[in-house]
Amino acid sequence: MLRFILAAVLVLVFSPHAGAQVLRVDAMEKSFGEMRPLDRQHLTFVLYNEASDTLHLDAPRPSCGCTASMLDHSILAPGDSATVSVEFHATPGMIGSVNKSVSMYGRVGLSHSRLAVLRVHAEIVTDLKYEPGALRFSAVAGDTVRLDVTLRSNTDHPVRLENITAALTAYIDTTEGNTYHVDRIEAQAFSDLRIDLAHDVVEVGDSTRLLITLYPKQKGQINGSIQVPLRDTVLRIPVIGAVLRQRE
Repeated sequence: MLRFILAAVLVLVFSPHAGAQVLRVDAMEKSFGEMRPLDRQHLTFVLYNEASDTLHLDAPRPSCGCTASMLDHSILAPGDSATVSVEFHATPGMIGSVNKSVSMYGRVGLSHSRLAVLRVHAEIVTDLKYEPGALRFSAVAGDTVRLDVTLRSNTDHPVRLENITAALTAYIDTTEGNTYHVDRIEAQAFSDLRIDLAHDVVEVGDSTRLLITLYPKQKGQINGSIQVPLRDTVLRIPVIGAVLRQRE
């Protein structure tokens, strides 16, 4: 269900050129609420001409291709209104808080300017949530690094886990000491790791543990993600690590 932010507020938008009230919007920001990957939802904004002359509106300009918008009519006499329909497509790979915008341009007489920026928000949720968040570590070359993740059910059906992989890159610095030299790094895929899963099925309301063991052997950084395939997306758990040559 659509959740309106500032639903009862009438916002006045000013033309930077004319200095007069031009556009009134029923709300500058609205929310789609929670969505799943591949979902499509739409909502509408109502625009009012507050100028004393005819307002000519341009076609809406969405901030990205996953947001589509349509204006029902573009020429507004003083006091008239128009609606902008905004549709958002939660594409595969989108997870978490997503913010998009639609810019409205128009003119009264010869004065053409951006009149409003309409903002929309969605919270993209998947079948699983992970804790504690991004996996960060600091180690010394030769250490064994263990990263522990909890995968928790966020749906009304069991989730089978398989083909969990790591997409990690090692940014290796072969210079002496612990100082990291950005201009001396060599990037290569990092595969010296092991992934262990406590249970391959997460029942409704339950969770499982994912243990990632890394064996870094060279100074540098290891960044990337653990990728957990789900039915409608891939859950990517960020990994951010620093490896020293020796203990300080």
